[in-house]
Amino acid sequence: MEKTAVVTDSNSGISQEKAKKYGVFVLPMPFYIDDELYLEGQTITHEEFFRKQKDGSVIYTSQPNPYDVTQLWEEALKEYEELIYIPMSSGLSGSCDTAMALSKQYAGRVVVADLGRVSVTQKLAVLEARKMAQQGFGALEISSRLQFVKNECIIYLTVDNLKYLKQSGRISASSAMLGSVLNIKPLLYLQGEKVEAAEKVRGDKAVRRKMMQAVQRDITERFHAASIGEFYLAAAASMPPEDAKKLKESFEDYFQTSCSMASIPLSIATHLGYGAYGLAIIRKMEKTDR
Repeated sequence: MEKTAVVTDSNSGISQEKAKKYGVFVLPMPFYIDDELYLEGQTITHEEFFRKQKDGSVIYTSQPNPYDVTQLWEEALKEYEELIYIPMSSGLSGSCDTAMALSKQYAGRVVVADLGRVSVTQKLAVLEARKMAQQGFGALEISSRLQFVKNECIIYLTVDNLKYLKQSGRISASSAMLGSVLNIKPLLYLQGEKVEAAEKVRGDKAVRRKMMQAVQRDITERFHAASIGEFYLAAAASMPPEDAKKLKESFEDYFQTSCSMASIPLSIATHLGYGAYGLAIIRKMEKTDR
C-alpha cells in the first residue's frame, strides 16, 4: 500500500476523470447560480455555466461544506496511511484555513499545504506531489519540498469583459465602465496570495503581447533563470476550443517551447467571465529520487 494520498480541489483544473488517471483525489468546488447549488465537474458543464453567466444569472462562489471535505479525506484514508491536501490559495479563498482547522482532528494523518496557487500552478504542484508520493515521500516532507518552491511561479491574466471583476468587487463600477468604453484590458498577475494589477492596455493584441513580454522578463529578472527551459509554460482560458488552440499556438511561437492549455476552473471563471485567459510559468523541480 502506498503511504501518502494526494488530495486537491477542482480549482486546480483537474477533472474527476483526470483525477483517476493521475491517481489523486479531487474535491469539487461549490458555487451558486440563482441560489441553486452546483458542483464543478459533477452537476454542471462548462458550456452550461457560461450560458447561464451570459444570460445574466447571479453566480457566486462558496466554501465547500466541511462534511464534504472530511468525507473525501476519509475516503482517501481508507487506502492510504496519510494524505497531503493542496487547496486553492488561502489568499483567494477561506477554504484553505477551514481545511487547516479540520485537519487537527486527524492526529497528523492530514497535512494541508497552502502554496498560494490556483489553476495551472496548483495543478503542477499536485502532480509534483504525486510523483514524490509514488517515490515514498511522506506528507510532511512533500509539503516541505513544495513550500520551498511555492513562489517559483507566476500567472498573468486578462479578461474580455470587466463586468465580472466589478461584480466581485475587484474593481470599481466607474473603472469597469471607463474600461469598457475605451476597450481597456487589465493585465493582472498572481504570485503568492493576491491578484495584483500589472498595467492597463488598450486592445486584446496589445495585452497579449504585454503578457508574453512580462513572462519573458520575469524569467531573468524575477526568477534569475537562464531560459524558459527551466520552467513549464502553461495557459488556461474560458473561450471556444478553436480560439484556445490559436492562443496556445501564439504562446508557443513566441517562446519556442510547448505550452499546455486548460480550461479556467468555474469558481475562478465566476470572477473573470467568458473570454478570459492566463499564462503561467512554473519552475521545474529538481529530481527527488530517493
